[in-house]
Amino acid sequence: MRYVAGTVTHTPPLTTGPRPRGGHEIHDDGTLRAWTVEYGAHEVQRALSRDGTAEVILVGDCLASADEVRDAADAAARGHWHTASRLHGSYLGIVRVGRTLRIAGSRAASVQVHWVADAAGSVTWSTSATALAALAGAAPDPLRLLAEVTTWGVEPGGDGWFDGIHRVPPGTALTLAPGAPPQVERLPLPARTSFAEAAAALRHELPLAVGHRALSGKPVSADLSGGVDSSTITCLAAAHTDLTAVTYVDAAMADQDDTRYAAEIAAAYPGITRHLVDGRLVGSRHFDRLEEPASIPFTDAPALSVGTLGILGAQLAPAIAAGSTGHLTGWGGDNVLDAIASPADRYRSGDRIAALLDTYRLARDRRGAAHPVLRAVTASGRSNHSRALADLADKVLAGTALRVLPDTADVARWCGRLTAARWLTPAGRTALADLVGTRAAVADSAVGPGELRERLALEATGTEHAALDTLARTLWGLPMHAPYLDTRIVDICHAVPAWERRRAGDFKPLARAALTGLVHAPVLTRRTKTAFNGVYDGLRVNAHVLRDLLASSALSDAGLIDPGAVLASLDRTIHGSPADLGSVHALVAAELWLTNLPTAFTTWWEPTPTRETLR
Repeated sequence: MRYVAGTVTHTPPLTTGPRPRGGHEIHDDGTLRAWTVEYGAHEVQRALSRDGTAEVILVGDCLASADEVRDAADAAARGHWHTASRLHGSYLGIVRVGRTLRIAGSRAASVQVHWVADAAGSVTWSTSATALAALAGAAPDPLRLLAEVTTWGVEPGGDGWFDGIHRVPPGTALTLAPGAPPQVERLPLPARTSFAEAAAALRHELPLAVGHRALSGKPVSADLSGGVDSSTITCLAAAHTDLTAVTYVDAAMADQDDTRYAAEIAAAYPGITRHLVDGRLVGSRHFDRLEEPASIPFTDAPALSVGTLGILGAQLAPAIAAGSTGHLTGWGGDNVLDAIASPADRYRSGDRIAALLDTYRLARDRRGAAHPVLRAVTASGRSNHSRALADLADKVLAGTALRVLPDTADVARWCGRLTAARWLTPAGRTALADLVGTRAAVADSAVGPGELRERLALEATGTEHAALDTLARTLWGLPMHAPYLDTRIVDICHAVPAWERRRAGDFKPLARAALTGLVHAPVLTRRTKTAFNGVYDGLRVNAHVLRDLLASSALSDAGLIDPGAVLASLDRTIHGSPADLGSVHALVAAELWLTNLPTAFTTWWEPTPTRETLR
C-alpha cells in the first residue's frame, strides 16, 4: 500500500529506529526523517524559501508548479504556513519554519495524517494508520467501528481506527515544536464568498484540476455515468485529450436518464471513445468476489468499495484494455456542487424567515408534514452539538424505540441512531453511550447541524475514494483521480453557504453558473438524479457469503452486537427493505477489514540500513 511516514525529534535520538519496509528516504535534516512507499519521484516536490528559513515538502497528487511551491515556502517564511495546503491537487504537506514542523493532509480526507509519540518525546507520523498500529502494537478500536455502523453524526475527531493512534482531522495540521507537546492546529478557513464569486473561481479552477490530469501525455480514461458530476469531468477532460469513457448500467439503470445523457455526450465530443458495460451481460453484481476475504486488497480504513469489487472490475475493464494510466471520476461532486439541506443552519445564522420558508419547501419536496421539521429547526436555535450528543448517549443507553422510516426532521439535528442500533447488546449500548458521551465533552458548540453533516459527508467521501484508489492500483494498476476532492475546489465551493448551493426546485445551480459553455449544455440543466438500487440483486445472489461473514462477526464476538439481530436485518434487507441497507454494508466492510488487518511489525517496518545511520 502507498503511504508516507516519518519521525520527528528535536533532541538527537540515542538509537536509530526502524524505517518503513521498502521505503525511499525523501528527507533527513536531523529533526525530520521521512520516507515514501510506492510513490514515484515525480510525486514529491520540495522548495526552500528564498531566505532559507522555511521549507515545504509536498507528496502525492500535487499539481502545483515549481514556482508555486517556492512561493508557498516564501509565504511560510512570512508566517502564512497554511498556503502550502491550498495548492492545486490533493496531497500531504510538510512545512518547516525555523524548527517548527507542521504536517497536514487534504481538506477532503483523501490524504490523512496519523501520529503516535514515544516516551522520549519523538513523534512518528504516517498517512497510514495501520503502519503506526504495527509499529506501536496497537489493536483496532471496536467502538469506533460500532459507532460507524449504528449511529450518524458522531464525528471521530482525533481518534483513529486503532487504540492509541491519534488522527489529525481534515482541516487541521499536526504541529511539532521544540519544548512543546504535539498539537493539532486548525487551518484557517477561506472567507465566505458570494455565489457569483465562487462560480467564477470554480470556472477557472476545475478545468485546471482536470486538465492537469488529462494532459499527462499518456492514455487516460473516465467515468461517464451521464450524471452531472462524472459528465462534467469527462467533458472537461475531452477538451484537452482523447479518452476512453465508461458507462456502467445494470437492470435498474439501463433505461434511466443517465444512460441517454451519457450517449449524447459521447456523440458531442469526437475525442471520447465510449464503452457501455452492462452488468447483466458481464455477470457483475454487488458483493461479488467476497468468497475469499484474504484475496481482497487491504485498505487503511474500512471500505464500502469492497462491496462493489465485481462491478468495479467490469467498469474499469475497458479502461485497462485501452492502457489507461489514470481514471477520472466524479467522486465528491455531490459534496461540493450540492449541499445537505440545512434550514437549521440558516435559522441559527439569523436569517430566520428565509430558513422557515426553506423548511416548508423541504417538507413539501419530501412529501412530509412541515410542523415536525419546523419544531426541530427552531429547537436547533436553542441547542448545540454538545447537548445533542449528550442526548444521543442517553437514548443509546436506554435503548429507546427507534423510527424505522426516515425522519425528515433529522435535517435539523446533529446526530442520531441508525436502525442498526437494534443490534446492540446491553454491553454494546453501555460502551457506545460512553463513547458518545466523551465526544459530547469536546464537541464544537458553534457548529450547525448542516455544517457538521456536510463536513462528515465530505470526509467519508474522501476516505472512501482513498480506499477505492488503493483497490484499483492494487488489483489493476490503475490510479483513480477525483478532481472535486482537491482542497482548492472544496474551499471554493464550501465558501458559499449550503443554502445557496442547494436551492428549492433547482439541482446543482453552482455547476450551471460556473461551467455553462464548457460542458455539454443539457447536462447542466438536468433536474433528475438516477437512483442506484441494483444492490438488492447482488444481496440475494451473494446472501450465503454475507451470512457466513456476519455470523462470525468480530463485533458479535466482542459482545457488542447480537448476531441473531444482525442476520435478521440481513434477511430483511435481502428481501428489499432499505432500513438497514447502509449499516449492513458498513458492517460487511468493517468485518472484511478486520479479517485482513496486517498488523505484524515486519509487514510494515524494517531496520534502518547502516549506510543511513552513519550519514
